[in-house]
Amino acid sequence: MVTIKNMADNPEKIWLQFLILRLIYENPTYGYKLIKDINKISNGKYIVKSGTMYTTLRRMEKNKLLNSIWEKNESGPSSRIYNLTIKGKMKLKNLLKMVVERKKIIDQLIKFYEKEFKEQ
Repeated sequence: MVTIKNMADNPEKIWLQFLILRLIYENPTYGYKLIKDINKISNGKYIVKSGTMYTTLRRMEKNKLLNSIWEKNESGPSSRIYNLTIKGKMKLKNLLKMVVERKKIIDQLIKFYEKEFKEQ
């Protein structure tokens, strides 16, 4: 399990942004739901701290990848709902291309592993 805490020193930064962009592309939503959804789609492998999530969302908004609106909630406090911008959609597309290319490399590494080490 990877716990994502400090984004400044963490190589998981791009991965977290990728997951956020993907989830918001599918359904504009708020930060707490993103935390829960990332935990769910990663089968509990990525636990994102709330401070990390909200710092990342603010940074992504500042970088024009996201925009947000406050949505009133009759049963509780207002929620900040995040949407992708055009720049955010382009970033998602580029990250998806990168994942596809890296998957090819990973597939080769898996074949090597299965051939050389799996039976050991």
